[in-house]
Amino acid sequence: PAAAPVPPAVPAPGASAGRPGLGKGEDRLPPDMRARLSLRKEQVAVSLRKRGAEGIVARVVLVLDASGSMSALYTRGVVADVVERMAAVAAQLDDDGEMQAWTFASRPARLPDLRLGDLPEWLRLHVRVGQLALFRRGRRPKGLEDGQIDMRTVGIQNEEQRVIAEVRAHVARHPASVPTLVLFFSDGGVHRNAEIEQELRAAVQEPIFWQFVGLGRSEYGVLARFDSLPGRQVDNVGFFAVDDIGAVPDQELYDRLLSEFPSWTAAARRAGIL
Repeated sequence: PAAAPVPPAVPAPGASAGRPGLGKGEDRLPPDMRARLSLRKEQVAVSLRKRGAEGIVARVVLVLDASGSMSALYTRGVVADVVERMAAVAAQLDDDGEMQAWTFASRPARLPDLRLGDLPEWLRLHVRVGQLALFRRGRRPKGLEDGQIDMRTVGIQNEEQRVIAEVRAHVARHPASVPTLVLFFSDGGVHRNAEIEQELRAAVQEPIFWQFVGLGRSEYGVLARFDSLPGRQVDNVGFFAVDDIGAVPDQELYDRLLSEFPSWTAAARRAGIL
């Protein structure tokens, strides 16, 4: 559905009305990464201004598909590049510039929070595909560093409904005064359609907007159809797919990524969800 302009949200305590989420620790980034982040933050702000949502504040959550079919995207650095680009969304929207993060395949796993100043090390430690050696799950892999998930425990299959449920539970346990924007990246292979639909329908009354991004395969199942599914008080799900996300310019990516979130916040306020 077309996005409707909404009044600017009241910034969270400590946030700047003009630029919420002046990320703590940005001065610790390498100069080239800091320059990219600064430009991308401005591009996120432009996307929000186009929708009358300048100054909106949100908690940002990142979810990364780590299933076996994603291996090439991890190997080529595509997923790491996506995470760096999403850091700009958190820097602009979140009052502390941090993102909570999950990875998932057969099972979900919570990753350490992503703080802007730690971005290079976070990418190195935590942007990893699920391991295939599931039958040796009891062994600690050589070289597993403190804070890293043993990705063999995450598995290789697609079980989106499990990570959706875990993120919902986290938001319920840790309520915030601002809405939550979930940025969910997957290359498809969705097959738990009924379970996913059940989770997302149950989440309609929760202060969460789910933005799904397809990374070039197919079989997105119910995620691609959710916009047209009736019987929901508000449309709490967005979806788009791209063949090669690395070829999508930043401004276009942020325009698409934030096309429905501002209109959802307006609808959620009218419905008493926010």
